[in-house]
Amino acid sequence: MVEKDGRKQKDYGIFAFMKKWREYIKQRGVILFITHISIYLMLVGAWSLVAYVTEEDHLAMIHSISINAIVLFMLLMVYLLNFYFLVPMFFEPKGRLRKWLFALFNMGYIMGVNVYLVFPSTSSIAIPIMRVGYYQFFIIWIMLNYAMVVAAILGRYFLRQSDLKAQLMKEKQKNMESELAWLKNQLNPHFLFNTLNNISSLTQIDADEAQNAIGQLSDLLRYALYETQQKEVGIDGEIEFMQNYIGLMSLRCSENVEIKTQFNIVNHHRTIAPMLLLSPIENAFKHGVSNGKPSFVHISLTEDNDTLLFTCKNSNYPKGSQDRSGSGIGIENMCKRLEIIYPKAYEIKQSVENNVYSVSIKLNLKKT
Repeated sequence: MVEKDGRKQKDYGIFAFMKKWREYIKQRGVILFITHISIYLMLVGAWSLVAYVTEEDHLAMIHSISINAIVLFMLLMVYLLNFYFLVPMFFEPKGRLRKWLFALFNMGYIMGVNVYLVFPSTSSIAIPIMRVGYYQFFIIWIMLNYAMVVAAILGRYFLRQSDLKAQLMKEKQKNMESELAWLKNQLNPHFLFNTLNNISSLTQIDADEAQNAIGQLSDLLRYALYETQQKEVGIDGEIEFMQNYIGLMSLRCSENVEIKTQFNIVNHHRTIAPMLLLSPIENAFKHGVSNGKPSFVHISLTEDNDTLLFTCKNSNYPKGSQDRSGSGIGIENMCKRLEIIYPKAYEIKQSVENNVYSVSIKLNLKKT
């Protein structure tokens, strides 16, 4: 709270507890309280059913139900007092004094409520055998009271763990969304860099085609900037984007480059993360095409039930270390996005055999 000098000071003691208690009740305390009362009523109801079935005497049945309801209510009061007040006020905070106060308050309350058991009338236990039975009952009853204290401590502990786990999951989800947004924002400049690099090469071959390519590039950028703001896009739109990109990149390829594509999707209502599969296609044209040697790029996207299978094979002509176009961040970016968007629902394999680079990505959309 704020004092006269405008200095912020911390709330201490009962005021801090009452503030936290009000927030707690506002968030989930009402539901928990109703749950506790419901459990009490269920136990009373269960005992009432047992008494109704076993007791033939109507008055004895009512007496049994009343005694049981009072006993359970007394135990409930011990539990509620600890769950809502003593445990959060004295047991959970650090400090040896608070722990001692917690023990003293519990002992005082339990003994005070059961004063008639602590100081029984001598006439009621005058017979030795009754005295033994009384002390046995007294010990068991006190143990039940302290069992309610332990139950309240455990209940608060598991509740804190549940809240902490939920908070950690929320923070993890928030961090994942931030990382995904960063990767997605990084993808557009990376895509633009590679595309402009290819158009720059095309201007040296055919200026007219380069001008047409710039028009095609504007369409691609329109999709990349405006149609990919959602978490997922329609599979047909994504395929059209890939086909347009492949068409644009093929303009700079000579006749000795074989380009094959296969897109076979049955369910056209499927959705996929935008521009997810672009990086392997970029790499195929960057590292799989040679100006003077026979080259090929084979790309396919097929569907089998709830599984999408993307494959990209190309001749392997890796660029030298001085060629920094793309900087190699595309595949790494894609792998991170796959791990965030489709955890445990994807498989990716990469290999280079006989001077042929191959990458396959399998997405199990049923698990997402």
